[in-house]
Parts: sequence; C-alpha cells; structure tokens
Amino acid sequence: MKIQASHCGQCKRTIVPPREVCPYCGKIAGRMSTSEIDNKGSILSHTTLQLPPDGFDTPLKMALVELDQGAVVLCLGYNEERLEPQIGALVEITLDGEERFRFRLLP
Repeated sequence: MKIQASHCGQCKRTIVPPREVCPYCGKIAGRMSTSEIDNKGSILSHTTLQLPPDGFDTPLKMALVELDQGAVVLCLGYNEERLEPQIGALVEITLDGEERFRFRLLP
C-alpha cells in the first residue's frame, strides 16, 4: 500500500496527509508537490488510553510513527493485536474504514 504525501521544496520535509502549504515554512515555500510513499516505518512514541474519547474502544493504542521517508504520522492501533508496541518497533500503517491511520506491528 502507498500513502499520499506532500513534499516541501524549501525545507525538504515530507508531510502526511498531503497539504497545499508547508506547515513549517508557510506560504513562502510555495505549493508543495505530491507523491506516494511507502507505508512502513518505526514507532517513535506510543501510549494506551484506558479512557478514550467517545466512539473508541478501550484500550485505545496510539503510536507516533516515522515512515521511512521521514514523515511522522499519529496512528491508532488494532485492538485485536496482542503484542504491545515498543519504541523502535517496525510497523506498517493502513487506512481503516473511516480513513484513519492504523498501525500494525511487523514480525
């Protein structure tokens, strides 16, 4: 699976989800170019919410994932996954039925 992203020509950052304007440089950088990037990366940080917002199941696993191209994405976990996330663990991210990013640990 590929993920839609944008790339800033000024600061060279890759942003997910794609944007027309770089959130770091602003309008001075001009329009960002779009691309598709790989969905694999590693966990930078993670947490488990025992009292998540309405509409989410308990426990709610969340992770900050850095994709191989440098983009950082906040993702939800899959509750059926028994393994606990660890910093540095390799993951792949996908979109769920509601277009939210989800992470799954890789073996």
